[in-house]
Amino acid sequence: MLALFSPPADRFTKMTFFDRADNYLNSLIDNIRADLGVSTAAEREREREDARVIDEFHEANAVAGPAKVLEVDFKAKQNAVDHKCDKYEVVHQRKPTVVLRRGGNFTIDIKLNKVTDVKKEYELKLYFNFGNTPSVHKGTQGVVTMMGKTMFDKSHEEWDARMVENKGRILTLEVQIPSIAPVGSWNMATELKPRDPAADRSARQLMRQDTTIYILFNPWNKHDGTYMPDENGRNEYVLNPVGKIWQGAYPARGRHWSFGQFDDVVLPGCVLLLERSGLRHEARGDPIFVSRAISKMVNSNDGDNGVLIGSWSGDYSDGTSPSQWAGSIKIMEEYVRRGRPVKYGQCWVFAGVTTTVCRALGLPCRPVTNLNSAHDTDVSLTIDEYVDKKGEKITTRRRSGADPMGLGDSIWNFHVWNDVWMDRPDLPPGYGGWQAIDATPQETSDGMFQCGPASHEAVRRGQMELKYDVPFVLAEVNADVVHWQEDETAQDGFRKLFSNKNHVGRQLLTKKVGTMESGNYADDDKEDCTDLYKPPEGTKAERVTLQMAARRSRNARHAFRFPSLAEEDVNFSIEDIDRIMIGQDFSVTVKAENIGEVNRTVQIVLKAGSTYYTGAPAKPITEAGGEFVLKPKESKTLSLPVPYSQYYSKLVEHAMVKMVAHCRVEETSYAWMGDDCFEITKPAILVKALDKAAVGRPLKIEFSFLNPLPEKMTECVLEVDGPGLSRPKTIPISDVPANGEMKWPYTLVPRKAGEFVLIATFNSTQLVNLSGSSSITVAEA
Repeated sequence: MLALFSPPADRFTKMTFFDRADNYLNSLIDNIRADLGVSTAAEREREREDARVIDEFHEANAVAGPAKVLEVDFKAKQNAVDHKCDKYEVVHQRKPTVVLRRGGNFTIDIKLNKVTDVKKEYELKLYFNFGNTPSVHKGTQGVVTMMGKTMFDKSHEEWDARMVENKGRILTLEVQIPSIAPVGSWNMATELKPRDPAADRSARQLMRQDTTIYILFNPWNKHDGTYMPDENGRNEYVLNPVGKIWQGAYPARGRHWSFGQFDDVVLPGCVLLLERSGLRHEARGDPIFVSRAISKMVNSNDGDNGVLIGSWSGDYSDGTSPSQWAGSIKIMEEYVRRGRPVKYGQCWVFAGVTTTVCRALGLPCRPVTNLNSAHDTDVSLTIDEYVDKKGEKITTRRRSGADPMGLGDSIWNFHVWNDVWMDRPDLPPGYGGWQAIDATPQETSDGMFQCGPASHEAVRRGQMELKYDVPFVLAEVNADVVHWQEDETAQDGFRKLFSNKNHVGRQLLTKKVGTMESGNYADDDKEDCTDLYKPPEGTKAERVTLQMAARRSRNARHAFRFPSLAEEDVNFSIEDIDRIMIGQDFSVTVKAENIGEVNRTVQIVLKAGSTYYTGAPAKPITEAGGEFVLKPKESKTLSLPVPYSQYYSKLVEHAMVKMVAHCRVEETSYAWMGDDCFEITKPAILVKALDKAAVGRPLKIEFSFLNPLPEKMTECVLEVDGPGLSRPKTIPISDVPANGEMKWPYTLVPRKAGEFVLIATFNSTQLVNLSGSSSITVAEA
């Protein structure tokens, strides 16, 4: 059976497996470009002429000779509606592409050259093929023989077909797709031959269809491993083409993102991504393996031609700044058309593209932002910070038991990854549902830059032994920040001072189902999902979970077995700042309180500096210190004012400022360090429709905001995106005057009715990462 679709035997023997795979991938890329309309006018004219000649031939031979299949009508649009796939743009192209969900049924019409009774005279077989070497045994080929039956009689895990109608020269069939079918690009072939064994062999016809069939996961089907019982959840996590990704320090701001999973370039891009991943074709029906491959392929760190190149350098002159992207469509478009990784991405861009790919393939997905996200390099479940005997921070140190590689840990002010929804038959019962995957390249897993899927339940319970990458995700959301002080008498040269048990994983945020606000700082569409990742902070359950996990890691046992040794009779605290508008002044303030019975001499150093969102320091802004004596039960505060003129020129991407207080009690050598990070907020872009929107009628849009800076903005760029409403566009605009208004007109022509979201981002030399959006209802013409 397989030989029908394989190269000739003499040629086959000269080709290695990798040759065949390369040829298959090259032909796949050609098909993708053809599906996207990358063809010349001459080629299209030849196609029309060929079709005309073939039609004339078949009409002339409509009666004479054996029965032949002339064409197959896949009823792409009708079937797409039945499979909740009618939003995919490839379905509505001049040559419709078939998009279906596994576990469902679809209808096809087969047109013959003559009236034929298939039940009695001819045997009809349908072949469904996936990958370069399709195999029934591996589940990458389906073979269905039409026996004239009118009811399905096979398991939901098998291909099946039934006769709906045999009327004249048209056979109408209904085909059942297995609920475990691999997802991606399939094709179909028909075989028609006389049932009479004595018939001439030349009467047998094998015809391969050139129509691409995309088969996707099906969260609507109870037999599918991605089944999600909540209809509202499916509408949000599979069908919603726009969303929000929270950025910044606590309390964070929601930035709109265009996922655009139905754009005509996305499904072909997803297939290309999976082909390059190296994931076996037979494994592409398992959402566990598919989601892990996606986390690997959205980045390109493994040299496998993934989607994005990550960069945190601040210099993006040879590509696109991560803050300039308004959505995933332009990224996927560039990836498919140029065939190489796109420059550049950071965590929210990786998460945005991951959401696009997962939703396009039918895998329920959402981006999740973790505020104060730990990057634990040594599986110790701690973020270790060190000071010398005088309480000064040690930035480099020798290897020790707490960090045997000497790599050092960090805390990102925020980090974005993804949740995907699936069953986990590889884990004990109860571990299905939301799973964390992370496409941002941080640490390797099984030798590759991939992460997850890590079950929320496993992370919440601290079950480090369960697949995949539970220790890393657990540390991201619930590591302790442990402070160590240099001490020659201690076992490893450092003694444990104290632990901050509630700094990491301060809040985990995602967008609520259904609701979406236009404002960046609106909270009505924010869902706090912290409790899905860990028990409430400070509870006995939270401590027990972390301690149980620590027993499974030698490095973690080192930190958790040492009690804090410092004598703590002076309490220190740093005053939090939620946010300030750019242009305003602020102060760093520390409070010291003597709870003991004797005088204490306190030394405090206050610092403020700009920081990258990864927690890496950028530029110092200011520093001051003081020493004073605290009487028993006395408290004092020390403040460091920071005016706008002092901090503005020091800001880097995301305009984050980190305040740090180094405190030391002279009599006891007790050292304490506290910090607080906040984002200097920026104005939101106001997106306003000036007319009522209707299909086919020009719609005027206005983008505006007030420049909060006392200097003009230069090299200004506006990025506009609205899935289903407007293609992504990059618009260079004129300078914005100091403390003046940016106002820019824009006109688009809606092509279809419905509810849409128009998203805008703004970047300039002086100020970056401004965003805004507006919901727009388009009426019928």
